[in-house]
Amino acid sequence: MTTHREPLHTGAAVPTLELARTPGHLIRRAQRVHGALWTRYVGAEPTGPQFAVLSSIASRPGLDQTTVGAMSSLDKSSTKDIVRRLAHHGWITVDPDPDDRRRKVLHLSRPARAALKALTDQATRVQKALLAPLEPAQRQDFVRDLAILAYEGSPPSTAHLPEHLGLELSTTPGHLIRRAQQAYTTRWADRFEGKLTGPQYAVLCALAGQEPSDQARLGDAASLDKSSIAEVVDRLAARGLITIITGTGDRRRKKLLLSTSARVALPEFTETAADVQSELMGLLPAKARTPFLDSLAAIAYQEAPNIE
Repeated sequence: MTTHREPLHTGAAVPTLELARTPGHLIRRAQRVHGALWTRYVGAEPTGPQFAVLSSIASRPGLDQTTVGAMSSLDKSSTKDIVRRLAHHGWITVDPDPDDRRRKVLHLSRPARAALKALTDQATRVQKALLAPLEPAQRQDFVRDLAILAYEGSPPSTAHLPEHLGLELSTTPGHLIRRAQQAYTTRWADRFEGKLTGPQYAVLCALAGQEPSDQARLGDAASLDKSSIAEVVDRLAARGLITIITGTGDRRRKKLLLSTSARVALPEFTETAADVQSELMGLLPAKARTPFLDSLAAIAYQEAPNIE
């Protein structure tokens, strides 16, 4: 297999990955874009994961909770919480399996079947808006390759869905982006062993490229909202990787710098981060990698509502 290496941002104070061409960063940014589009066209509820559960149940009524969670790319805790919420709001029914009363089976409620038709139209609009930056000929290839990354191999066969009731998750780009983010995060955690998170590395990369900086500029460059960038900066400062200098005229204005420890550690962090990207992109045929990355970047950096 041909090794895929990520471009280094050599103009920075220390070598770092170029975030705008780093697949893991682009997937996380694309997920934020999808979330903003979902809020615009669907609303706060049902959420994307809740819709995934509804789609899974629509495709195969009578599934148990564990199977629904697996199909929807959710862990046990998230599945339990979503099933409880959907049942509370009357979207689904939860009943004992006649053949095994310890097993709970899920069905769409009658009102949900009626409401899901309109909701599916709205969710379809979100997917079209997400792929809007791509030419029509690019979209099919992008979704195919995204599915390979999301499922870390061949995606499952498509399910038969009743007309206008839910979307086939294995071909829905918003769902695939969320699943790809989960797979990427797992790879990152395995390689870094708790030393550094992806968002923390993104902030160090952003700071290396525009030093000194402030929290707002770093949040924008690293694709983090106000709350997340504040938490990441605090954690990096506590670990001695970022130096915070308070302005003499206005103590609320703070300049951020890479610490000496960060300058020493970043080359090793970058090498490991590059390996994670290479593993991820290595799932695709060599000739598909650059077109996929181009499409992913176009989606991740498109104009979308409510992106801070």
